[in-house]
Amino acid sequence: MSDVIESKDQLLEQFSEWISCVKKLNEYDEEVWNEEIAKGKWSLREIVSHMMLWDKYFFEAAIEKIYKEETLTITHQDFDEFNDNAKEYGKRTSIEELGAQSIDIREQIIRHIRKLSEEAYLASYMDSGEPFHIPQYLQDFVWHDQHHISQLNDFIARH
Repeated sequence: MSDVIESKDQLLEQFSEWISCVKKLNEYDEEVWNEEIAKGKWSLREIVSHMMLWDKYFFEAAIEKIYKEETLTITHQDFDEFNDNAKEYGKRTSIEELGAQSIDIREQIIRHIRKLSEEAYLASYMDSGEPFHIPQYLQDFVWHDQHHISQLNDFIARH
């Protein structure tokens, strides 16, 4: 990660790349969505569900709270348990619904962050003992997005 803090617009542009990725994935059928992206790895469906539910969590616990000037409700998550639940959610949700939910929640995050004043965007917010900074959250999730987008692009290139 770079020491240079990127502008809000640059980060949001990178953060929106996930939306384009999901739109591209929506062109594939259920059989492709159910296939492991590599031996022993998650399926495309499970990855999209994982991404969408982390977006939903951070939107509801932080971004929407900041926008509404409410107290953050971020708590430490057991990542394995959260991700296992996300995989199960993905298995019981249609690919059309997963794609739509993933795009919708990411667009909501972007829309809410865009509407924040520069001061609110750059402020430090306390959650469960750790400060929460929107630019850092975006940088972390852009990295996370790129990790999964590159996996998905490699997978799609083989189809």
